Amino acid sequence: MRKALSSLLAAVLALLSPVSLAAQSAPPSAVEVGLLLRQLDGVKRVLLVAAHPDDEDTSLLATLALGWGVEIAYFSLTRGEGGQNLIGAELEEGLGILRTGELLAARQIDGASQFFSRAYDFGYSKSAAETFEHWPREQLLADLVRAVRSFRPQVLISIFSGTETDGHGQHQAAGILAREAWEASGDRSRFPEQLEEGLEPWTPLKLYRRTLFDPQAATVSVVTGRLDPLLGRSHHQVAMESRSQHRSQDFGTAQAPGPREARLRLLDTRVAAPPDAALFAGVDTTLAGLPGAAIPEVGAALGRYRGALGRAAADLPVGDPSRALGALAEARGHLGHLLSIIARSPAPELRRALEDRRVLLDRALLAAAGVRIELRARDDVLVPGQRVLVEVRVWSGGSTPVRVAAPELIAPGGWRVAPLPRDAEVPPDDTGPFARFFASEDPLVEPDSEGWAEVEAGDIALWRYEVAVAEDAPPSTPYYLTLPRDGDLYQWPGDAPRGLPFQGPVLEAALSISLPARPDPVIARLRAPVRFRGVDKASGEFWRPLRVAPRVSVAPSTGSLVWPLSDQGEREVAFQLTNWTPGPVRGALSLELPPGWRAEPVSRDFEFREERETTRLAFRLRPAGEAVEGDFVVRPRIDLGRGPAPGLAVRVVDYPHVEPRLAAAEGSLRIVRFPVQVAARRIGYVMGSGDEGPEAIRQLGLEVELIEPGAWGAERLDRFDTIVLGVRAYEVRRDLVAANPLLLDWVRRGGTLLVQYNKYEFNDGAYAPYPIRIGAPAPRVTDEDAPVTLRDEGRVAFETPNPIGAADFEGWIQERGLYFPTEWDARYSELLEMADPGEPPRRGSLLVTPFGEGLYVHTSLSFFRQLPSGVPGAVRLFANLLSLDGDRWRGARAVGVRP
Repeated sequence: MRKALSSLLAAVLALLSPVSLAAQSAPPSAVEVGLLLRQLDGVKRVLLVAAHPDDEDTSLLATLALGWGVEIAYFSLTRGEGGQNLIGAELEEGLGILRTGELLAARQIDGASQFFSRAYDFGYSKSAAETFEHWPREQLLADLVRAVRSFRPQVLISIFSGTETDGHGQHQAAGILAREAWEASGDRSRFPEQLEEGLEPWTPLKLYRRTLFDPQAATVSVVTGRLDPLLGRSHHQVAMESRSQHRSQDFGTAQAPGPREARLRLLDTRVAAPPDAALFAGVDTTLAGLPGAAIPEVGAALGRYRGALGRAAADLPVGDPSRALGALAEARGHLGHLLSIIARSPAPELRRALEDRRVLLDRALLAAAGVRIELRARDDVLVPGQRVLVEVRVWSGGSTPVRVAAPELIAPGGWRVAPLPRDAEVPPDDTGPFARFFASEDPLVEPDSEGWAEVEAGDIALWRYEVAVAEDAPPSTPYYLTLPRDGDLYQWPGDAPRGLPFQGPVLEAALSISLPARPDPVIARLRAPVRFRGVDKASGEFWRPLRVAPRVSVAPSTGSLVWPLSDQGEREVAFQLTNWTPGPVRGALSLELPPGWRAEPVSRDFEFREERETTRLAFRLRPAGEAVEGDFVVRPRIDLGRGPAPGLAVRVVDYPHVEPRLAAAEGSLRIVRFPVQVAARRIGYVMGSGDEGPEAIRQLGLEVELIEPGAWGAERLDRFDTIVLGVRAYEVRRDLVAANPLLLDWVRRGGTLLVQYNKYEFNDGAYAPYPIRIGAPAPRVTDEDAPVTLRDEGRVAFETPNPIGAADFEGWIQERGLYFPTEWDARYSELLEMADPGEPPRRGSLLVTPFGEGLYVHTSLSFFRQLPSGVPGAVRLFANLLSLDGDRWRGARAVGVRP
């Protein structure tokens, strides 16, 4: 098990660092070799601990990883599921997939690796005590201890202090757990089940805290703004590119040059070094300092290995990295000799370090030799039973010939891999519209009697395989989503890669490449994922990972359907089917209904002609005879000729800056029935940063028109009775900012404007008819069960068409609201009062004022979370706000009722 963990870590580090694959953006060979050389002499490991995607100090990560050659990882308690999404509609688990991908995109740039705990981000909290009510403290500590024991850092760095000064309760929890892991990870009595799995206790030697908000408390600083001659930029500049991958959190930032530093405070130490000494002061980071290296034969071989590395660095010119090949090959020979020596002695820590360096050194050898490798499949989304062509190309792009052994494709159990004969007919590969001018036939190799193929300098060798996907291959759902959550804690399956971002690639290839060296050739080994290469005629070549999907997926048009209790007639429900199979598919869709419900028709046939084709199938649904409140589930069943089977919905999270990910789950439709009414209103909607408000309004029986850029004329606006602004609309809709005066004029003429929450950008302009300001930090009410007082000022909003009471604030999810205004004009009526425990009352969650003939409504309640989940009380309150108008508001005042 120990060896398996070491190999897994080496593979992860190999995938997250710059690699010699044409399928990725590899740096120039000399730069790649230079960066790898920084990691090959010595052992420096650091683990950074915080709570969320974006909490990490990317400048520190980039400086240590790229500049110092440190193996550094970021441990994030969560995947950021409780946040908001600037760039799309994903929330909760979908947002977690996106933000995990953004962390990996960031690590690809700054050179670090990534770990997680099982914690699900339940949203903002205000104390560690509240946080640990959601997260079992001991289980999260076990996850962090697991990461420490597997990664084995000498230095542990906590971003947070574990005190109230950290702000967010999840930040505080991260700081507390980092201190506890400092003590627990080396204690054999803590989490002994991990020892049974093959992990060993590990005791970090130094504990630091990042002093971002109290720099005067620092005891040591790490320079991050110095120009790196290999990169042509400072590590801080690289880090800002890394940080800009957090696009869902609007974290794009400039790559500013100039002096920068990261400041740290030493909290505890187990070595004899003063607090203001350098980060690794007192820590023996040499290979010779590892247990087992004191054997004379080992020490001598280590000396020869280090000497060869020094010569490789001295021989490395930018223009011809192959000049370093001889010294690198010599170092590789000494490394192999070292591994053979310690195989006869108990030196697990030294063996682990040398095995990790063998992976890195092999990559350096291939980069110096100019070897580039493509591992290419002809499809990116595979289905059970599919056969796919896989091609392996090895290009000896340097000045020396190489020999390559037949590649080994590594596939899951039940998959079949077969080499294709030389005369096999293969469909042409799409390489773009100019392929006929530049096309060349890559030769299939002719191996010698021992299975090796010669590849001359400048040539390419090609192997082809047919891979058959197992008939029972499961979808490529992230491992942590395959089991139901236990409250706010993910459950990891028994065979899961615990704590890693995702499971490993679907299909890999292992290659052995013999490079010429004296006195004997050296064999470099590489294991890397097979990927799909496509060509977009607008942007050119792109690469995607392989994923497995069901043959046909089925997803409801909405996750939750609000069906007012008064509506006893039929409703149409629709499902979208997608064909993931290459080629035609026929089948039928039926529905598994709640008792007493009926569907018309009972089933619907479908036929697809090609892959990725979609169709929409609708059914007329009628509920059971009695008007019964409650939750009801409709489950689709798909029959592809083998009998009905549960339909799976496929969620694809795909953005230009992250690797596309696929998650499959039951494609069921949840129907929520409760009493709710809404006035007949013509609704316009301005989409913000990805909310599902329009669909929620349509489910109430109203028509909704989206207001797009360029549609702000008075004649167009006057078609609407109510206009709703989506969440953070003033941040993402520049056309709205420009058109805001037209919108306020429309309110003056009698319209009702419902403005949902915005962040601090709302303060940039006079968007409201009278002043409203959001102070920093903005108040919020994070307790979804916090008591709510309905103030008399808002009585008209709470009486019709739905009587609103305390029961309507039960069952809310994650929070009451966020980014509450802190200041507002006296002409606004404060409709609600609420607060988290121990805090003063908040009255800014729902503000209303008449303006001209119309009405202006500003709400920071988190309707964007409640409406898609069909929370009855939130839907009823939102329906009342949609139904408000200036006449009703003024009429209530005229008869003496304070509105």
